[in-house]
Amino acid sequence: MIETLEKYRPRVIAALTHAGPDGLTVKELRASLGDGEQIIRRTLGALLATGTVRESLRYRPGVRGAVPRVYMLAQSNALTPAATPPSAAERE
Repeated sequence: MIETLEKYRPRVIAALTHAGPDGLTVKELRASLGDGEQIIRRTLGALLATGTVRESLRYRPGVRGAVPRVYMLAQSNALTPAATPPSAAERE
């Protein structure tokens, strides 16, 4: 299972990179990658857990049905807390 996720992770990240700030839905990822829905959802779940990807909703007025979830690469900025604690040299 982990090997499979590691295999798909770079492909999903590359597809989301090419999508830009608009992101992609699972359906759009399936179309661009040509892979199954479940492996894409599992890979996105792992990327969400690590903070590499963020999820939002794409609401379109007048369209019926469920609001699709859109996945995009998370943007790191100065407001994001550091993932590792500062070293002793940095604290002094």
